[in-house]
Amino acid sequence: MASSNPYLSFMRQRFVNQQNPVDPVPWELDDKDTAYKHVSAAGYRVPKYLTVGSAAEALAAGESLGDRFVVKQPNRHSTKGVYVLETIGGGKYLELLSLRILTVDDLKTDGPEPDYWLAEECIDSGIAGKPLPMDYKIYCFRGKITHISQIDRNVSPPRLAFFDGAFLPLEFGKDYTLDESRWARESHLVPRHAGAMLKMAADLSAGLDTRFVKVDCYDGPDGPVFGEFTFASGADDIGMVRYSDEILAKLGRAIDGEEVGALSGFDIDMPGFRAALGGESTLTAHPALYSRMSAGALQADKRYSPTLAANLAAGRTRAVFALGAYVIGCLNNDESRAFAVQDLVRQGSQLIVGGGRLAEFRARALAFHDHRASGNPWHTARAAEVRLAAGTQEALEVLKALAADGYAHAERVVAKYEASFSK
Repeated sequence: MASSNPYLSFMRQRFVNQQNPVDPVPWELDDKDTAYKHVSAAGYRVPKYLTVGSAAEALAAGESLGDRFVVKQPNRHSTKGVYVLETIGGGKYLELLSLRILTVDDLKTDGPEPDYWLAEECIDSGIAGKPLPMDYKIYCFRGKITHISQIDRNVSPPRLAFFDGAFLPLEFGKDYTLDESRWARESHLVPRHAGAMLKMAADLSAGLDTRFVKVDCYDGPDGPVFGEFTFASGADDIGMVRYSDEILAKLGRAIDGEEVGALSGFDIDMPGFRAALGGESTLTAHPALYSRMSAGALQADKRYSPTLAANLAAGRTRAVFALGAYVIGCLNNDESRAFAVQDLVRQGSQLIVGGGRLAEFRARALAFHDHRASGNPWHTARAAEVRLAAGTQEALEVLKALAADGYAHAERVVAKYEASFSK
């Protein structure tokens, strides 16, 4: 039965009617070598790779790319027909997706025999304990990005999380659910080159004459690395991922080329955000710090949120990525970060342009600090700050009383507030 939602109906149509003159699709880019050449010509990085005639030849070619490499048949998607191999000696290899030890005789074709095989470099994840890089799939509608899936294939079942098109996290159970026989929930990890990754996907999508493409990529040590184009999202089509009605409605409008805003519900100037993206690193963290903070992020480490925020590169997009960092903290059960979320939204920036979700995070910040305020000047002052910013003048008297008792933080808040009215 056809879905009544335009987005899901569109995706179903992509599978059953691949030659639709109303919605042309460059299906030739399903071929890996063709796609790599196209992306390279556009100035973006693809994995180092070699094309050969058989799986055995791909295995031999792969060894020239290092101790860890990929053997892949080009006529399949996702992990079908893919072997990620680590040389262990004696003609044996550890296959990192299945954790099986294989020999050349174990490399079999999945489905139809391909015209050729690929040997590719395995992109270094840069994350402690994660030999396989995170797989980011960026949903694009003629250059407009709605959301991003983050897949960790280092575990079974693979673990999945979603961001919106500004790398603000979406919330499991509220914004989306998963077929938990196929996927497990993952914590959010912002890649080193998040902005460059979005720029690459938006540029590649805008350069294709088609309404939708998912641009798969990895966060390489020196920038994003293209993975593949996907013109029909199977996970969405068969219900492995299910979106909220609100998000489905927005995706339905995106199919028609509409700018639908950030799926997370924050008021982000999405065209301005995309225009501000560049090719530089989003995170300035030293590789050793990035490795460990990212490994912690995938375990919902409460240290990740403030460390991420402290290591963001300067620039127009920084406030948006900082907002995402603090929301991740809240999703990792650190409600102390709700204060920073509401403060960033309230103050706004060039790209945070409205009060979307301000009331929600204001209430969360008050609940956190009020619960701890009795006899504690820090939490008392924080709660008063939230109320004062919301226009409750009685909160100023609370802060003045704390300042009169010599509490330095309250003195600073009162001085800043009074200075703002003396201008």
